[in-house]
Amino acid sequence: MDPIQELLSKIQLWHENDEHQKIVDVIEVVPDDKRTYELISVYARALNNLERYEEAFNLLMAIQEQGKEDALWHFRTGYALYYLEREAEAAGHFQRAIDLGDEEEDTITFLNASLEEAEARNSGQQDTPELYTEEEVDCIESHVEEYFGINENVFHELVSPDIHVDILIIEPVPERNYYVLVTMGMGAHRMNVPEELEDYQLDRAELVICLPPDWKFDSEDEKWYWPLRWLKILARLPGEYDTWLGWGHTVPNDGPFAENTRLSSILLINPWSFGEESYECKMPDGSIVNFYQLIPLYEEEMQYKIDNDAEKLLELFDGEDMEYVNIHRENVCKD
Repeated sequence: MDPIQELLSKIQLWHENDEHQKIVDVIEVVPDDKRTYELISVYARALNNLERYEEAFNLLMAIQEQGKEDALWHFRTGYALYYLEREAEAAGHFQRAIDLGDEEEDTITFLNASLEEAEARNSGQQDTPELYTEEEVDCIESHVEEYFGINENVFHELVSPDIHVDILIIEPVPERNYYVLVTMGMGAHRMNVPEELEDYQLDRAELVICLPPDWKFDSEDEKWYWPLRWLKILARLPGEYDTWLGWGHTVPNDGPFAENTRLSSILLINPWSFGEESYECKMPDGSIVNFYQLIPLYEEEMQYKIDNDAEKLLELFDGEDMEYVNIHRENVCKD
């Protein structure tokens, strides 16, 4: 067996027996040029367990380039930061660990504790998120199932500081060969619609985006993750900025969404391919939740919409361009 692997096996046994000082003593005599990434990581774990958090954090920072896609590295870094009373930074690392596949209960517990303590440090208390009632949840779920399809999977939100936004995943079917993603929770917040539009019941909304059948939902790479990120960004935007979103609104990104596309902003339209009845869901109290589909735009298309209007821009599109996201589709406004 490789000497380092043999040492790592011994270290794991010592860790399970809470012999953390023994781990530190052994690794400290290993020459720097023989210390692998994994060896440094378990060294930091031992230091964390000995409450030597500053030393652990410094070690982890020395291997951060290798650790940025490693859930364990993020957990151990978050652990050190939490006990250094840097809770907001710790929360970011615990969340990243979860995003990378860490499903341990401890990680979720530390994430929640970090968020609560960071908020308490800043304001003295944490806001209660706005939520649908059970009746409203049933109503939205029935509407989604009737007009968009049956969701077989849900991306559940673990931490909800303002609203709770889950994402329903509806898989491709023969008559509609693409994924449909629908938010569940945005409409719990009543948006700040202009006075002159109050009679149109535009203050509640949910979002839809359609993705090709080969989209990779099990990858955290930004080229696959950005549509989910933007569903969450837009779902929270009205609450964060005391504003509203509706048909024809556009929201820009600071550059392309990912390295493999030039698409760089979002246009909201009705989910026309699902039929007009899909546009609105009547709630038990008589209010309306409006459904808007996200259409990614190129920079030139965004500018054309600003200079003209959304209807003029949409006249340039073929129906297929708007049915589901094509990251390499033709730019309808490029010379």
